[in-house]
Amino acid sequence: MPHEEDFTEALRTTLLTISPPDTPSLVQAGVRNGRRRRRRRAAALGVSGAAVLALVGLGATLGPGLLSDGRATDPAPPGSSAPATTAPATPKPTFTGTLPANRALATLSALLPTGLTRSTPPGSGQSGQLWVDDGHGTSLLEVHVSRQTSTTEIRKQVFAGATPLPDGTLIQSRQSPPGTTPGHQTVNVLRPDGLYVTLMQWQAPTQNAPATRTTPLLTPAQLRTIATSPRWQ
Repeated sequence: MPHEEDFTEALRTTLLTISPPDTPSLVQAGVRNGRRRRRRRAAALGVSGAAVLALVGLGATLGPGLLSDGRATDPAPPGSSAPATTAPATPKPTFTGTLPANRALATLSALLPTGLTRSTPPGSGQSGQLWVDDGHGTSLLEVHVSRQTSTTEIRKQVFAGATPLPDGTLIQSRQSPPGTTPGHQTVNVLRPDGLYVTLMQWQAPTQNAPATRTTPLLTPAQLRTIATSPRWQ
């Protein structure tokens, strides 16, 4: 037999002794290997994400202007715009219904001119009354403050004919007729939000006592300033 035929016969014999490959087993092994690699990548990404979140949390704890080692960062460059600030909210009313007499008297006392002596008549804590003296006779001041939910009747009865201010506030001032004893003056103020202030002064210690003063303790302008003060809110 020639050498070429010997080689061919030997190669054929060798191939017959080799078992064919187990294709299903190879496929399953490849799938398992792929799954292991995917789990490893997912775990690595999870660790990286946790590290990023930790760094973000650390930055929020440190706050702007500080590095992790405590060093200050560079300030914002000149000309850079500052963060916008939120406008303060409009103050809300501090009471509803009727303002307690003790709070009304405390506000009234704080709004009075200096140099006056003040004392409280019996029961004034419930009636909103205050004795005030400038050295020329005691005057009784009386204040009532409330927040009205409906102002229709008050507008008709108290502020009929009054011209509203630009902001909608109504003011009505009244003077007792000449010869009335004791003389008294009243200022009523009604704001658009329903705040209703009534301030009265009597030229005597009580409403029914003989006059102890020939002139009012507070001028009409002073009464108006006190009655329209924003501190009644």
